[in-house]
Amino acid sequence: MPPADAPLLLEVKGLKVGYPVQRRMVTPIDGLDLTIREREVVGLLGDAGSGKSTAALAMLGLVRPPGRILAGEVRFLGQDLLKLSPEGLRALRGKDLALIVQNPRGALHPMLPVGRQISNAYRAHGAASSKEGWQRAIDLLRNVGINDPERRVHSYAHELSGGMAQRALISMALSSTPRLLIADEPTSGLDVTIQAQFLDEMAATVRGTGSAILLVTQDLGIIANYCDRVVVLHEGRIVESAATREFFIKPQHAYSRQVLSLVRAPATPAKFAADIAPLIEVRDLVKHFSIKGRDKKVQAVDGVSFAIRPGESLGLVGESGSGKTTVGRCLLRLVEPTSGDIRYRGQSIASIKPAELRRFRSKLQIVFQDPYDALNPRYTMEDVIREPLDLHTDLDAIGKRRRIGELLDLVGLDPKRMGEKPRGLGAGALQRLNIARALATGPEFIVLDEPTSVLSPLARVGFIELLARLKKDLGLAYLFISHDLTTVQHVCDRVAVMYLGQIVEVGTTEQVFKRPAHPYAQALLGAHLTADPMHRRVDRPPVNALAGEIPSPIDLPPGCYLASRCRHVTEACRVTPQTLAMHAEGRPVRCMRVLAGEVPIGGSP
Repeated sequence: MPPADAPLLLEVKGLKVGYPVQRRMVTPIDGLDLTIREREVVGLLGDAGSGKSTAALAMLGLVRPPGRILAGEVRFLGQDLLKLSPEGLRALRGKDLALIVQNPRGALHPMLPVGRQISNAYRAHGAASSKEGWQRAIDLLRNVGINDPERRVHSYAHELSGGMAQRALISMALSSTPRLLIADEPTSGLDVTIQAQFLDEMAATVRGTGSAILLVTQDLGIIANYCDRVVVLHEGRIVESAATREFFIKPQHAYSRQVLSLVRAPATPAKFAADIAPLIEVRDLVKHFSIKGRDKKVQAVDGVSFAIRPGESLGLVGESGSGKTTVGRCLLRLVEPTSGDIRYRGQSIASIKPAELRRFRSKLQIVFQDPYDALNPRYTMEDVIREPLDLHTDLDAIGKRRRIGELLDLVGLDPKRMGEKPRGLGAGALQRLNIARALATGPEFIVLDEPTSVLSPLARVGFIELLARLKKDLGLAYLFISHDLTTVQHVCDRVAVMYLGQIVEVGTTEQVFKRPAHPYAQALLGAHLTADPMHRRVDRPPVNALAGEIPSPIDLPPGCYLASRCRHVTEACRVTPQTLAMHAEGRPVRCMRVLAGEVPIGGSP
């Protein structure tokens, strides 16, 4: 926390932004006041549609057409940005003032290599040669955790994953070491390990250079661990501003209290009799993908085994590229496995004939990550749910309409709105509609593939409560695939940790979160940002951090797949294939050093 008399970097007074809508002016930002001092990290928290991104742009004197800034002052180092000439603004933007936006693909130029874009941004504000700019781009990409940056500088935006594109954009924003960085959901496309690594570096930069950050985020863990102060934006106005610890201990506004309701003790896991038969059983699942024009294959899933009992929720966690989504798709035969066996109530799904596949899928459903892409925009809500009823039931028109109303009510949507198209719904309501569609066939098991990734904090709270209620009332079993470890902790009974196509640890949620055994699980959980301002990551050095990002699944090492990133690695680890074996505590772990007692569990140094 910077001293109270630290110099002001930014002072915003009465900022108002308007958009003309049907001959009237709508003001998503209406009288915003804000200050940011040197060496301060300020978190801007708000629900979807609260105006956070609009405010972030307006603080740089920018607004998306056809909107305009109607009133107010934005003073940066004493200068009112709203009164500067275009030339004066260009001199500040990118050099002393920088912005990271949420959509990296929309911000990066599609026709220029990312290295050229970073180099151009760096050279625009300093006397650097082309060679120096190129080297600066390589160094910055390396600093944000991109492997082989000498090759990646030649890549175009479409050749990068979403997380890599976000890191390239972060590199561009940091190229000239700005005094104030406005970061709009900068880690939304990053894995938890890379997210923590980036935020650690950002916090160190602020402390070391006297700069500051306005961090626009919906992640309470980021707020608690890195922000000195929290500013809450609700319906275009600042409704609360407080020191981080004070905000979490005693929030003042009703919206703040509602959002913080997610910060509670995890749910008590369900107890199951030892002799209960599995609903889903996966044995030695393997899935390879061929690469066009090459002899090599992508090894997406490598010998995965697990079981899920009726009414149980299993969380599947790991970094992007670990194979989680492929496992989920194989369970429903949306992707055909290369080898292995998947059984539903003892029947191998590989033996199910195409003619019987529809009946099989009525009992096993999936909810996809992006609720917008998962729905036909031309369908009404009634059409969306009617489709599976048409395919899997013999109900007449009246019975179907009654069932649609029941399903909408079950997931918390108003049945009276069933004639509306989903385009006007928020992400949380759309995901509820996807759940209603999945429930239409009366399934016993649902694959939830990153279902909370686009939800606001408030929508996430409601979605977690919905899943818990459906599980209790309907006896549903879930495979919950997610990067969102906080939600996994609240929803799942057990957790399986995946790395490069392999499960490296399985245990109860309490075991994995409190005493992770495998070095990768320790690193993953060590990077998990809990919403606890009393134990801030920024105030303590990380113990189990991994170097770099997950390697390519094309050329895998002969021994342990984590060897290149693990701090406990020995020469034997590099050459000895690891097997999933039972630890003394009674849970499977894939690490010979942990199994031998040479590496302590629980993430100890």
